[in-house]
Amino acid sequence: MQYRSSFPPCRHALLLLSLCVTGATLTGGCSLLDSGSDAATADNEQNSMSIEVKYSDNMHRCSRVSPEINVQNIPDGTDTFMVRLIEVDAQERFCGGGNWRNDGSGIIPEGALTQHYQGPCPQAGRESTYHYVVSAMKNGNPQPLMVRVFPVTPEVR
Repeated sequence: MQYRSSFPPCRHALLLLSLCVTGATLTGGCSLLDSGSDAATADNEQNSMSIEVKYSDNMHRCSRVSPEINVQNIPDGTDTFMVRLIEVDAQERFCGGGNWRNDGSGIIPEGALTQHYQGPCPQAGRESTYHYVVSAMKNGNPQPLMVRVFPVTPEVR
């Protein structure tokens, strides 16, 4: 099963604020699109980076194998993608991640996240939400060019 992010880049101010705080904690900053008009917003949303995580509950749940991540509309100047998985329930918990060199394809292959990565693994009988946070990075610049979040809620077992 594929999940697709449905969060527009600049429409949900509270969500973006919380993501920016999370992004600033993990990456040293957060870069968000700023638009001055509805036309600019529509144009930015259409041309803005987006991510798709090919998460499968059967394959990636409680696994050290990360799902494939597809990045579309990659910002110019992106050298690497920094990916973090965070459980976002009562207490945020870092579940690992990794960096992947941008080869222009926009594909971060399955199994590419190797920095202490542990896939979504909620306690039995408990629903939990996880965020894949993907930051487009330029070498030598700690400020991300763009940050996107992809929420995943594994099935309750």
